[in-house]
Order: sequence, then structure tokens, then C-alpha cells
Amino acid sequence: MKYQKIFENCVKECKENGTYIGTGNPNSKILIVGKETATDSENKANRDELYVLFQKESLQDFQENAIKWQLNINNKIEIDTIPNWIGGKDSPLTINPLFPFKSLHPKELKEGQTWSKYQKLHDLIFLNDFSSVKEKEIDFHNNFFLTEMNNSPAKFTKDANKSGIPNRKQFFKESEFFQNFPIIVLACSNYISGKEIEEIFNVNFDKQFGNGKQLFWTHFNNEKTKLVIHTRQLSTNVSDDLLKEIAKEIRIFTNREINIK
Repeated sequence: MKYQKIFENCVKECKENGTYIGTGNPNSKILIVGKETATDSENKANRDELYVLFQKESLQDFQENAIKWQLNINNKIEIDTIPNWIGGKDSPLTINPLFPFKSLHPKELKEGQTWSKYQKLHDLIFLNDFSSVKEKEIDFHNNFFLTEMNNSPAKFTKDANKSGIPNRKQFFKESEFFQNFPIIVLACSNYISGKEIEEIFNVNFDKQFGNGKQLFWTHFNNEKTKLVIHTRQLSTNVSDDLLKEIAKEIRIFTNREINIK
């Protein structure tokens, strides 16, 4: 694939600074920003030695994110050339940020896990349906780029070191690569405020959707060429209705302004 110059510049900067970039297709039109990467190197889940090894390697993989992206750029790596990941055999260190855990099947995920929600949202946007989610491999990395609002991994949000979030927000504001996405889903709840969203992404609040704890807010720039959606973390008790409504707003926007494919 052809990596954009603005992404190459981002990778170079992040490699020098040790900053996490993200995973998925950097040429996609949709950016999803979660809270933080979940790793449990301290074994708060109290699991066996293989689990601990997996978590420690996951943390190392997170820390080497920019290095791996630089290798992808240098070697002009395509999605099709990435080998399948084999659960129970390969370690996280073998994964590629362009398509992590390639060939992973939804049946290997719990319903409440974030990736299962991302896959549902992906299929609602691109297929206008998610009835096929359990019948095919995870493939949202083809059309999403994922990153985190917090640059410090943690197993649980309550235990996460959040001191670096202000710098992370400034990084997003100054990054040409992250500013270039026409669709941004901030699935990070109270990690960011409405005022900050307007300042960082140069957009204005538009509407609130949903009810109870299933809420999201839309924001647009003056030219209506950028849509920023702010919502809760897409995991655990996120309803299908919330995902459907978010996908609906994205589809309306893309049909009017851009071709997401």
C-alpha cells in the first residue's frame, strides 16, 4: 500500500519520541479513539504464567508500535502480505499494527469486548447490518484506524496513569495525520470534554443523541467536511441501538460528503 507522507512524518516523530500511534489502516477515513490499551502485565486478573507472558509481550508490542510502523513503511508492507495470527501459538510480538491478530474470529471474543463492538460498528457502517458478525473473521482494521486518548496502557481504567492525557490531546491537535481524518469517533467518555473537542478538532457541537447511558454527541467543522462523534467507551454494556445510531449518522455524513470506500 502507499503510505501517505503525513503518516510517514507522524511515524518518524513518534519513533523519536516513543509515542504510540495506533493500529489499522492509516489510509482509512475513520479514526476511532479509545481510552487506553488494555494490558495486564501486573496480572491483576490473577491468571497463569502464559497469561502473564502474553500481557508483558503485549506491553512491549505497544511500546514498539512506531518502530513496527517504520518497518512497514520501509518494506512497503501490504495487508494481504501479513500472515495470519494463530491463537495459542504466536505471541503478540509477531503481530503487525497494520492488521493486529489477523484471522481472529468473533467467536473468540466476548460480547462485551471492545473489538466485538468495533466490528459491529464497522459492519453497520459498511454493510448497514451486523447479522454476519459471527460468521466472518474480524476485519474492521481494513477500514478503521484505532488509537487511544491515554498513552499509558492499563488493565482497568481506574488504575490507569492519566497524567499524560493533556499532552496526548496536544499531540492530536498538532498532528497533521490525526487532523486529516474526516470522521473521528471519540469513544473515550469523560477523558475529553465538549469544549476540548471543539478546540482540538476545530469543530462545533451539533446535536445530542440517545438516552440514559447510551448517549453520543455530534460535532462538525464550518465546511461540514469533518464529523466528530463523542461517546462512551465501546465495550461492556454498549447497546446495539447506540451502535446503530452512530453508524446511521456516519452513513448520512458519508453519503452527503465523501466516499468512505
